[in-house]
Amino acid sequence: MYELYILGQLLFTDRSAYKLRFVLENVLGINRKVSFGVLYPLLEKMETTGVIVMTNDLDWHGKKKLHVTAAGRTRFDTLMREPISKNAHMDDVYLFKLSNLSLVDRTLAQQIIADFRAEKQSQCVQYAEYNQQLQLHHSEASFFKSAMQINKLQHALANTYLEHLDIIESELE
Repeated sequence: MYELYILGQLLFTDRSAYKLRFVLENVLGINRKVSFGVLYPLLEKMETTGVIVMTNDLDWHGKKKLHVTAAGRTRFDTLMREPISKNAHMDDVYLFKLSNLSLVDRTLAQQIIADFRAEKQSQCVQYAEYNQQLQLHHSEASFFKSAMQINKLQHALANTYLEHLDIIESELE
């Protein structure tokens, strides 16, 4: 999952592992931490497979910077085109793709936006259906009020994503 984001960030500019960790945590959100115990093995694997190389350039911390190779650019393009699995990390992967839209052609950028929009629209329909099922079958249950609140929150979050996708799409033009 992080490979896509790392390659995209390094296509913008060479960075150290320290800086990659900082920007990755920024995209994931303030409560998500990425340990160097996760990051360094991934960077080593990426270097071994030839998608990145360590340069002799140093950042302001005195740490060596990483650079994307031609093979890395190819790998990035492949990852940007791959469909996204429906799992707990789906939104994160879409955020990584959205953050890299300027690195791909307009057609692919629009497809990524359309795919994410379709997923969020589907979620909105599912939340509405779940809301109806709660009201029909569980209105007297002890969990009803809290389940309705969480359902409404999830529905609102999906709608917020949809609103921001419209903004992102308008900025492509």
